[in-house]
Amino acid sequence: MKKSFKVLAAIGFVSKGLIYVIIGVLSLLAALELGGQSSGTNQALSFLKQQAFGRTLLFLLGSGLVCYSVWMFIQSIYDPEQKGKERQAILKRFGLFTTGLVYTGVAALAFYHLFTQDYTGDQSTSYAQFIGSTALTYGFILIGIILAVQGIVLIRGAFRGGLLDQFNLEGQKHYRLIRAMGKFGFYARAFVVLIIAYFFLRAGFYSGNREIKGIQDAFAFLEQTSWSRLLMILTAVGFIAYGAFFIFLSKYRRFQSEQAKPSEQPS
Repeated sequence: MKKSFKVLAAIGFVSKGLIYVIIGVLSLLAALELGGQSSGTNQALSFLKQQAFGRTLLFLLGSGLVCYSVWMFIQSIYDPEQKGKERQAILKRFGLFTTGLVYTGVAALAFYHLFTQDYTGDQSTSYAQFIGSTALTYGFILIGIILAVQGIVLIRGAFRGGLLDQFNLEGQKHYRLIRAMGKFGFYARAFVVLIIAYFFLRAGFYSGNREIKGIQDAFAFLEQTSWSRLLMILTAVGFIAYGAFFIFLSKYRRFQSEQAKPSEQPS
């Protein structure tokens, strides 16, 4: 494992964690009526931009997310942790590649905020009008199904422990606390992903709505339920835990290629 790969991973973990911590804190303040607002990625980036040295923070965060994306691509293409070429390993590596694409987009969004005028993120984002209604319907349904599967996989992986085992934390300091934090965070993230999947499926089957739904809309949806305050608090705290989990990874993450000493490797 090259040292440069480990540095990329550590910077990426911190950057990804910060995004989720900010989203969680802003949403928690909103749930407690302490001045925050239901927040998504756009709102978190806008919040950073409004702080002292906001543009510097955005630049560092965007650069860090690029590092995270590059680390995902390195894992998927070069397999530095030697996950292998079995069917399950290939599927995991494909998932890492798609994750890299997603966070490349988030990094681009951070740089967009950096180089444009203030953007509040309050306006709804719409798909291009030239997309036909039939194509849009099938597109929404397909996205909804993919997100629903992702949410179920996250819940299953967190419940069985396999999702957290991939981070190789066992034996590290504060192992149990970090693992519990990660499990709670993955449940919260899965919950929000399932809500967003519901939005897309509903739009595809019924409303023909062209608006993109995201994390902020999921928190807004929670506000409409009878247990809104409790659900929002739990989900927001879960996002904070999820973000903190990745920040802790920057220090305590072990890499698979480090697991076996040379003398322990098969001859």
